[in-house]
Amino acid sequence: MKLTEGHLPEAVVEKASNYRYGPGTLVIHLALSRLPDWEDEAARRSFYVHVGPSLDYIAAAYQEGMAGMFANHPFLVVGQPTIYDPSRAPAGKHVLWIMVRAVPAEIRGDAAGTIEDRSWTPEAAKKFADRVIRQLSRHAPGLPDAVLGMAIHTPLDLQELNPNLVNGDLNAGSLHLSQFYGNRPFAGYADHEIPIPGLYMCGASTWPGGGASPNSGMLLARKLLSGNA
Repeated sequence: MKLTEGHLPEAVVEKASNYRYGPGTLVIHLALSRLPDWEDEAARRSFYVHVGPSLDYIAAAYQEGMAGMFANHPFLVVGQPTIYDPSRAPAGKHVLWIMVRAVPAEIRGDAAGTIEDRSWTPEAAKKFADRVIRQLSRHAPGLPDAVLGMAIHTPLDLQELNPNLVNGDLNAGSLHLSQFYGNRPFAGYADHEIPIPGLYMCGASTWPGGGASPNSGMLLARKLLSGNA
């Protein structure tokens, strides 16, 4: 928008101005003396574990986060890279990352009623991270005893690291249907073109969206190389 100010039709400017961002994420990186002792045998072999026992559980965490609250029972996505790549940690040690989904950038309260902080101070981040680890230890008993070190990135930290992750939205824009698939970033512009010759949109906010994927750039590169742009 800043780059093209005054050069786009008003209808396009309006669509871009209505682009919405999704809920934030808090990321916790752990150095561990051992792998989590998951109660579920399959989780012990999985790189990627979702901790959300039911739809009601996930829905409650999402609603609390969207209301600006620390979730009472957070919804977690856990990565265990050293299961398959032990070179990422010293011999005999492991690393773990936890993505806590639907975390507010602006804190309005705590669904559990125990955290009084209303801004993302290091103390507030540590209190919520401790809750997350306690929650995780219900499925992997003894995990807190294996923690050697911890690094926490709040939603605001993620935005500072990458300005495209507004309020910690890892997808660089909500994935609601109104701006997903052929509607990303907004209806009529999923082909990466805008009404300025030679200027194109690319990145997680464009089709096909965020995630560990280079597809937006790949699709645009194919288009440019084919001469169809």
